Amino acid sequence: MPQPLRLIIVDDESFMRDNLAHLFPWEELGYEVASVFANGREALAYLEHNPADVVLTDIQMPVMDGLELARCIREQNIPVRLVFLSAYSDFEYARKGILYGADDYLVKPVRYQELVNLFTRLKDSIGAAARETVPEPDQEEPTLAVLSACIREHPGEISLDFASRATGLDSEFISGLLKERLSMTFPEFVCREKMIWAAGLLRDIHLSIGEIAARTGYTNSKNFSRAFHNYYHMTPMQYRKKGET
Repeated sequence: MPQPLRLIIVDDESFMRDNLAHLFPWEELGYEVASVFANGREALAYLEHNPADVVLTDIQMPVMDGLELARCIREQNIPVRLVFLSAYSDFEYARKGILYGADDYLVKPVRYQELVNLFTRLKDSIGAAARETVPEPDQEEPTLAVLSACIREHPGEISLDFASRATGLDSEFISGLLKERLSMTFPEFVCREKMIWAAGLLRDIHLSIGEIAARTGYTNSKNFSRAFHNYYHMTPMQYRKKGET
């Protein structure tokens, strides 16, 4: 039986910290909560002398916030994966976090299924990395992650010009990167990211198709269903039922 991944949780709110540590079934997902901390300074001191696989950290904290913790972790080359937790649905936090190497971010209040989906993906990613020879870090990957976060933060407004202004990246650079790396135009990339996002949301049976359409930036659920069918060759409901089997 594989060893569970070691997780530390960092949040200055004791209620949130304790709930995350004790009420969520981490063991079922293959994790163990190694320790919890009230601020980034305490967590960093622990990480300097103890191994961990994943850090789930709030962004807004006294003493040392989550972004400063992430910066210190990267500067000291501590081998740990990062997930940010924030009460502020602000793309700027997500952008900075991803530039510091965060794998993803969650906005409070955290939905149970979103937490399950994210940490399941993360475990699969860690397992795949352990089985492969890890390549040199790709400096373009953070850029793609920033674009993905921008789409999720502004799904109804997103355009190439909007993404350029929001991220500070030149529009020609964005288009060239997507063409070179993914053989995609920007609209194709936006569609792909929205559909992958929607597929994850469909695992939450409490969300209606209309709610998922709205979350991913569609004002009309029929247009969303048509786009989803074009991408996955099945309707959203067919995809949801397939996941239940």
